Amino acid sequence: VPYFDKVQVSNSGATQRFALNPYFAVGKQFQLTGTQYFMPELGYSHWLETAKKVQKSMIFLHYNFSYILSNNFIFRYGLSTHWYRIKGEGGTINLRNGSGYRDFKAPDKTITTYFTTVNLGTEYFYDRTLGIRFDLNMMDVNEFEQRAYNYLFTVNFYR
Repeated sequence: VPYFDKVQVSNSGATQRFALNPYFAVGKQFQLTGTQYFMPELGYSHWLETAKKVQKSMIFLHYNFSYILSNNFIFRYGLSTHWYRIKGEGGTINLRNGSGYRDFKAPDKTITTYFTTVNLGTEYFYDRTLGIRFDLNMMDVNEFEQRAYNYLFTVNFYR
């Protein structure tokens, strides 16, 4: 969920707090010390629900470290670079405008934004092939008033 509780998702003004967006990622573990690991991860996420005539996707590169708390539980921390892409299909969209409806121009080009986040997270492993993970990404860490959050809650399958 990018920009948690900041992005308007309905005509009534509701903001996004949950979204189901599939993603695929590939990562590797590199042991640094007994309980410390470097865990880079490259991933792609595609939004299932977007505005009409718009597609959204994100490529991300996590530069995370982990600390083993127990045999089944780790703590994650690090940075991520995100490439957030919004692709417009052009044309017009008929939207509510006051008491009636009106045609508005739909975006007709692709825009990509780049941002870096500070990450904190945890993961619980049921066994060697299955884990449940929660990550919190913080944007604009230095600007308290502008700070925004992304979060990921995932079920991960490992080989």
